[in-house]
Amino acid sequence: MENSAENLNNETQSKNKGRGLILIILIGLLAAMSALSGYLYVQLNGLKAENQDFKQKQEISNKEIDEYRSQLQELTAKYDSLMLAHEGLRSELKQEQDKVVALMRDYERLKASGGTVQSAGGKNLRARLEELQQAYDENEAIILELKAKNQELTDENFKVAKQVEELNAQNTKLTDENGKLVKTVDIAKRLKTYEVYADAVKLNGDKTKEKPTSKASKADRIRVCFTVLDNQIADKQEKIIYAVIKDPSGKTFTSGDRSSITLLNGSEISYSIKKEIFYDNKVMQLCMNKDLVSNETLNPGNYNVEIYAEGVQIGKSSFELK
Repeated sequence: MENSAENLNNETQSKNKGRGLILIILIGLLAAMSALSGYLYVQLNGLKAENQDFKQKQEISNKEIDEYRSQLQELTAKYDSLMLAHEGLRSELKQEQDKVVALMRDYERLKASGGTVQSAGGKNLRARLEELQQAYDENEAIILELKAKNQELTDENFKVAKQVEELNAQNTKLTDENGKLVKTVDIAKRLKTYEVYADAVKLNGDKTKEKPTSKASKADRIRVCFTVLDNQIADKQEKIIYAVIKDPSGKTFTSGDRSSITLLNGSEISYSIKKEIFYDNKVMQLCMNKDLVSNETLNPGNYNVEIYAEGVQIGKSSFELK
């Protein structure tokens, strides 16, 4: 009986020891799992942080790439504006714009490949962008300088044109005044007459003597006499003086089919007699005769006489026959 109780007590102690060992093992496993779980948790959080940091860096890189793309687009548009405003430099500006377009393609490839501005390729593109921006600034500065110089030239040309206009106006005024002066001088240079006298005369048998007559039937000649005044500014040269004699009906006595003169106003008139003289700026007394031909007779009435020289009338008179 005592042996059975002892055996039972030993068996109970053995079971308790086994349970304690299992409990210890379980507790160890739980501790190990807890430690592993903690480690994994820390590692996972680290990976999450790294991933978040990577995403932030990628977003920053993409943002920078997009900013560079915007800068390139803006630079391209600026070149378009420059080319429109300055057609003379279109070829040179187009070459620079092509470089910007080429850089745009490289940026697109960098973005498509997932590259960043921090990579070697990105840094290279960034450096190229800065060079292109600097080149644009230099081109713009040159164009602004040219524009300023062109404006100076335009202003100078305007001033010169204004001066030329003023000079032309002055020249026109001087020309007009000179024309008036020349006209005045031309008028002043013309011959002038006074004491113009005309009558009809009868000739003796040998035609050496003449006698004034007032009868148309007895007249053999029409006589025109006048005095040419002295004129110191007139041209000293040979001149032709014409006399136009008109009968009571207004018909001009002529000396032939070609007996006409051209006046300064362009019109032509027939003349009756002419006389060539050499005028030396001194007073001259002249007489001009129109002899009647055998079949020519005068009619009673009033006869008008006009004296012309150098295309203008210089004197006139009249007489009456019965």
